[in-house]
Amino acid sequence: MKKLFKLFMMGMLLPLLSLCSCSDDFLDAPSENQLTPSDLPEGVTAFDGIAESLYFKPWFTFNDKFLIAVGDMYAGNAFTFDGAYAQFKDAQVTSQNPILTEGYVSLFSVIDQSNNLMSLVEDRKSELPEASYKNAIAISRFMRANAYFYLVRTFGAVPIVNKAGTAAQPKRNLVADVYKFIKQDLEFAIENLPETSVKKGYVTKFAAMGILAKVHLTLNEYAQSAALTQKIIGNQYKLIQEYGNLFSSPENNNSAESMFALQWKAVATEWGTQNTNQAYIVPGGSGITGGGDGWGVYLPSISLQAGFDPKDTRKKNTIMTDGDFYPELLKNQGGFTYKKILSSTGANFRKYIVGSAAERNDVFFMRTSQNTIILRYSDVLLMHAEAILAGAGSTTSTAALSAFNEVRSRAGLPAKTILTREDLFNERRVEFALEGQYFFDLKRRGLAEATAIISQQEVGFYSDDARTDLISRKITPGSNYFELPLPQSAIDTNPSLLEPPVPFNFN
Repeated sequence: MKKLFKLFMMGMLLPLLSLCSCSDDFLDAPSENQLTPSDLPEGVTAFDGIAESLYFKPWFTFNDKFLIAVGDMYAGNAFTFDGAYAQFKDAQVTSQNPILTEGYVSLFSVIDQSNNLMSLVEDRKSELPEASYKNAIAISRFMRANAYFYLVRTFGAVPIVNKAGTAAQPKRNLVADVYKFIKQDLEFAIENLPETSVKKGYVTKFAAMGILAKVHLTLNEYAQSAALTQKIIGNQYKLIQEYGNLFSSPENNNSAESMFALQWKAVATEWGTQNTNQAYIVPGGSGITGGGDGWGVYLPSISLQAGFDPKDTRKKNTIMTDGDFYPELLKNQGGFTYKKILSSTGANFRKYIVGSAAERNDVFFMRTSQNTIILRYSDVLLMHAEAILAGAGSTTSTAALSAFNEVRSRAGLPAKTILTREDLFNERRVEFALEGQYFFDLKRRGLAEATAIISQQEVGFYSDDARTDLISRKITPGSNYFELPLPQSAIDTNPSLLEPPVPFNFN
């Protein structure tokens, strides 16, 4: 047991064991003195609680700023006057950027803690029920794969750390090997995760299939992606009727549409277990939170606003525009009517705004329990259409149109009879705005096409109160735009990161 405790401390797992459950349906994570399986309820081991912590704690700083800064602001979905995000807004991110560093460290924390859990489980394999053993390994490899998928798409070649206690200064590995490693982890997860969630919010083999389908799409492996998404479609997931409920009411966390989500719990006395997004998103001066947060850091770019069809029902649930009324916000005051004077782009984001502490018992300063959805069923539908499109300019495939139009139908938009590449990617842009996907979607389109799109986007602001005097602004991506620099602090700690990537030893 002493050896186990030492490994826990190395992986920062012990503090996680005493944290509150991520949702009311999750297991309460066992405390330090509950590590002996005989002390726990029948069928539950301490490792189940540790595995649960992988759904939230190590992802905290990744979610706090990095995901939206890279996935949306850097790619032109969001504008800001906040200096902390200026490098992302201007597409000139340096290796010293603290948000970049926080995300990198957070993702490697997910990897480290996944590796440590696997090491602990292997040490106790003979004492554990086979189902608990397989589940812990499968969840660990699923989480590790997701962390590496974000890392390789953001930074390119990174070190592959496949077990606890790896050398402190690993070299970077070839991008192709990182993707191979991700595939192997997800294929194991598909084979060993259950078909249905053991607990609400737990991932299934279909979630692993969905992430693997996106990996294949990223690598232009269209047939493999289409085969995986086909297995998911019509299974146990479906689009929920009210799009806005996915992002603005924790009561709807882990809905039938959610396949993999970070599970947050707002606790007044605990830091790092909550979703902080609302604090940055709420329009400054609106009073929606009723507290000291609500800073309007992320503003919808003019380009993003133009991407919405006026009849698109997602628009009001994604961005606030002049005159929009929200009866669910500031209920005690009769609701909230948005005025464009609150934003220099004439709009604010609506997604991930839950409400005020005065009207909810699960909201505190910079704290909500709203899940961050990483994969949902609408993504699977649009990935299926994209895989069938297979890089072509258009398709009349019945299967592609059926999947694509299912997403449009929920948004109140008419069905298409021809699916074009532009239609597909614009649909993804508005469907997943502020969900950290746009940069990676652009990158998947190829360097030349993505560069042309970004260069044409209007990412300026209005200088007058009437929001009519446009200060036009465009970004011309540099040669290194699609691969962000490794954090300087990581290089200082491990100078071998500056060396050329090497093959990974899979033996």
